[in-house]
Amino acid sequence: MSSEDIRVVLVDDDIDTCETLSSLLQFDGYSVRVARTAQDAITAVDEYQPVCALVDLGLPDLDGCELSKRLRSRYGPDLVLIAVTGRSGDDEHNLAMACGIDHVLCKPLTAENLRRFFPPRT
Repeated sequence: MSSEDIRVVLVDDDIDTCETLSSLLQFDGYSVRVARTAQDAITAVDEYQPVCALVDLGLPDLDGCELSKRLRSRYGPDLVLIAVTGRSGDDEHNLAMACGIDHVLCKPLTAENLRRFFPPRT
């Protein structure tokens, strides 16, 4: 599988976060599509068919947990869901896992933390 085949949808309403994470992932050889709302995320996943979605839990139009539930019910375990949140703690982690999320990453994300899940492919 080539690096172009590793598609990621990044869902976050913060422009700076989107630009930073998208640039890092692309630099490391991943193909990225950005969505700024939950509705755009659903469309992006439908059209782009990524292997993974990085989902901010604090979205303006739909809670990130609700978005994750919808994506999980639509795509099952084939879509890896990684929550990205500014809130930490066991309650946040447990809530995310109950929504069908596979992993939880806390903001601010460092390149090192992101690369644990997305090692460079270049």
